[in-house]
This record gives sequence, C-alpha cells and structure tokens, in this order.
Amino acid sequence: MHPTHHILVLHLFLISISNISTGSDLASQRLLSIADKEAGIYKKIAEDPAFFSNDDLDRRINELLQSYRTYLLDQPSDVSAYILYGKLLRRVSENEQAFNAFLKADELDPQIAVVKQQIGNHLAEEGKGKAALSFYLQAVDLEPSIPIYHFSLGQLIHEFRSEFIKSGIFTRDALEREMLKAFGKAVELEPDNFDYQMRLGESYYDLASPDWKSALIHWNRLRQSTTTLLQKEILDLHSARALGKLGRTDEAKALLVQVQTAALQGSKKQVIDEITQH
Repeated sequence: MHPTHHILVLHLFLISISNISTGSDLASQRLLSIADKEAGIYKKIAEDPAFFSNDDLDRRINELLQSYRTYLLDQPSDVSAYILYGKLLRRVSENEQAFNAFLKADELDPQIAVVKQQIGNHLAEEGKGKAALSFYLQAVDLEPSIPIYHFSLGQLIHEFRSEFIKSGIFTRDALEREMLKAFGKAVELEPDNFDYQMRLGESYYDLASPDWKSALIHWNRLRQSTTTLLQKEILDLHSARALGKLGRTDEAKALLVQVQTAALQGSKKQVIDEITQH
C-alpha cells in the first residue's frame, strides 16, 4: 500500500474516533482506548510502511478485532463501536462481516451518513446497483457537505448506467445530468482534490455525445492552478485530445510537443494516433 494511502487511512480514522463520546463513563473510555491503539498502528505505518512485519501486523490486527468483539458483547447497542469494527473489517477484506456490522449500526441509528455509504459500497461491489443507489443518496442527503459521498454517487451512476436506464430509474439525459452534477459537487466541495477534478473532466467523455468543448474548458481552467510538471503534462494530453476531437489538430500537435515525461509517452502516442485518425 502506498504511504500516502496510509496517511489518508489515518486521517479518516481520526475523524471517526473524534465522533466517539468523550464522556467519563467507562464504556466510552474503553472504546477510545481500543480506537487509540488502532490509530497508533496506522500512525506508525504512515511514518514507516515497513515498521511492522507481516506477522506482527496480523497479530496486532487480530487483537484489535478481538477487542472490538469483546467490547460489543458487553455493549451491544454502541453504534460507534460497530462503525469502527466494520471499518477495520473492511480494511482486512472481511467484507461480509463488515457489512453485517454496518447493518447493525444502521438498525441502531438510521441517520448516520457514513453507515449508509459503507452499506452502499458493499452493495455496489456485489453488483447490486439499485440497492446501492438508495444508500448513496441517503448519505448525500444526511451529510451534503462531504465530497466523497457525491463523488461515489457519480461513480455509481456511471458504473451502473446501463442497468439504471434499462430499469427506468433514469432516462439517459437525466442520468448524465445527475452524474455531472455529482462529480461537479465533489469538485466544488474539495477543489484541490486532483482526482476529483480529473474525474469531472473525464465525465464529459462519458456522455452519449461527448462534450469535448466543456472538457477542454475544464482542462484549461484546471491547468492554471496545477503546480506539478506531471499534472500539467497529464492535462496537456487531455487538452490535446479534446482539441483533436474539435478539429483543431495543429493546436493539439503543438501541445503534445510539450509532453516530455517518460511515463506519459505511451499515452502521448495514443493521443497522436487518435488525432491522426480523426
């Protein structure tokens, strides 16, 4: 796992434990103690991904899982514990057990957005797009200021677009409109997230009639705020492709000359071939 992913896991986990009651009762203190141990593991891995051996990490994770199970036997109505337990199970790919934990949390409190999101994630992975859509929409409604919920909704709409149109949940026009709206909202809420920005731009390609003009406007705007050379050249590739599709071949070729990063040469050739055939 990439070190930046470990940092993200730690950040998201700290947000999770910040929502645990900090009261003086013994149960809350006990749960915080378990959660603190888990946070400590993620912190060490974020600082040094090779800090734990595989056997040592497995042992520590199993101890955490057992601690959560024992706690939940004593506190079977603690929603926070089910959420933390479910997230840990997801991280170790015990997805069915995690799903059951989130279902229990939802039963105890049906007004928690992250629980809706996690249930939706599992259903989407199981290929149950319509069921997942309901939970993703609930997550967005419950916490509309969280960008990942909008982003995930956009991804789901795209992934299951054929099923949604065939079953009459969306017309094609409505589906495309809602997909763009979801990605656009994610970008609005977190404009510095390059992945969100990229997905919004690429979503213009996903339309039944690709909107190359809007894509080009998006890439040009995004390039103005991008600082790294690699990101600038990625955006140049996308802009060149859009220019080619718009018949502005000379501009596209001139832009492609600027793309020098070795890792992008394969993609550059694909764009050149596409422009040449256009």
